[in-house]
Amino acid sequence: MNKQLQELTDLTIKEIRNLEIVLPEIYRDIFYTKAKELGIKLSDIDKEAAMLYALRKIQFLKNETERSASALKENVINARIAITNKDNMALQFIENNIIELESKIISLQEELYIDELTRLYNRRWLFEKFLQDDHFKTNGLLAFIDINDFKEVNDQFGHIIGDKVLHVIGKVLKKVKNTTAVRYAGDEFLILSEKHNEEEIHKILHTVNQNLIKTPFKHNKEVFRIDFSFGVAAFKEKENFKKVLEESDLKMYNYKKSLK
Repeated sequence: MNKQLQELTDLTIKEIRNLEIVLPEIYRDIFYTKAKELGIKLSDIDKEAAMLYALRKIQFLKNETERSASALKENVINARIAITNKDNMALQFIENNIIELESKIISLQEELYIDELTRLYNRRWLFEKFLQDDHFKTNGLLAFIDINDFKEVNDQFGHIIGDKVLHVIGKVLKKVKNTTAVRYAGDEFLILSEKHNEEEIHKILHTVNQNLIKTPFKHNKEVFRIDFSFGVAAFKEKENFKKVLEESDLKMYNYKKSLK
């Protein structure tokens, strides 16, 4: 498979890792959309080769994760035996193995839970690590963020500039202290906090927004500015995620309407 087609397939795989459910039709739609964005014409042979490559890569990630988990379990068993036998050489060897495994596991987790473009956590992390069966595990606040007029940016300046905007937003949100930022979908983001009250989060995001508006984006000779709308909702332990998301989404929508 040629390099251009491989790049297209990798981009598609990165995109679908943010989704809760991936059906063949969804994969196909994302694949064709990315191909159109990159100006790649696809033959039937290309489509088949790309699908095989995608399946192999997804299987590789799955196998590597399982292999690392199995190796870690084996090292723990060996460590217990070495401790019982007071075998210091064996313990040193096991420690070296575990350090190497930790590095590998971190890399695999990044593949699984980090959004490639923004370097924020993705939906998979949200549903598999932060939530339990779609319910919150702690008390806190959720801020739902949506970039204003992002479609117009893509339409006017193209998806490459749009991606740069998303990258900048990711960097900005990642710097908000004592919070966790998630790229939820497209130009939608979440800020999760267990340490702030609602008034504090409003003040923080308002300040972030004002600083963002003051930062000009440039494309050729054109200059444009970006800001976002947001809504904040409190959540409690065992509360349903979608219920809280809908509440914050409604508040975000009202905020957006107030700007017009």
